[in-house]
Amino acid sequence: MQHSGILIVDDESVIAEELCEFLSSFDYSCQKALSVDEALNIIEKDITLTLILTDMRMPGRDGAELIQALQEMPGRQFEYLMISGHLDADEDLKNINNEGVTLMRKPIDIDALLLFLEEREFTAVPNEN
Repeated sequence: MQHSGILIVDDESVIAEELCEFLSSFDYSCQKALSVDEALNIIEKDITLTLILTDMRMPGRDGAELIQALQEMPGRQFEYLMISGHLDADEDLKNINNEGVTLMRKPIDIDALLLFLEEREFTAVPNEN
C-alpha cells in the first residue's frame, strides 16, 4: 500500500504532539488527534491520511473501535499501527479484522518505528504553504 500521510491518535497530548513533531523531522506528513471522534473528523476531511498510528486504550472509544470504523469506511484504505503498553493488547485486537494491523508496544522503540515506516512506500504530498 502506498502512503502519503500519517495520523497519530493518542489521548495524551504530549505523546501525540512529540511523536508528530519527531516524524515530521524525518519528512513524514503527519497530523494528530486526541480522540477517536477527532480522528474520524480529520480523516473524513483529509484523503491523504492512510497510515493510522493509534493508542489502543483511550477514554471513550478506543483504538480498536477506530480501526473498526475505518475498516467500514467506503472507498478508503488504511494501514494501522496499534500502540499499547498493556500486556493483553493482543486480546483487544481479536474483535477486529487484523488485516493491515501491526502491534507495537509502549514505550515506543523509536528505531523500530522508523524501520516500520522505512519499510512502507510513501509519496510526497504537495506543500500547502
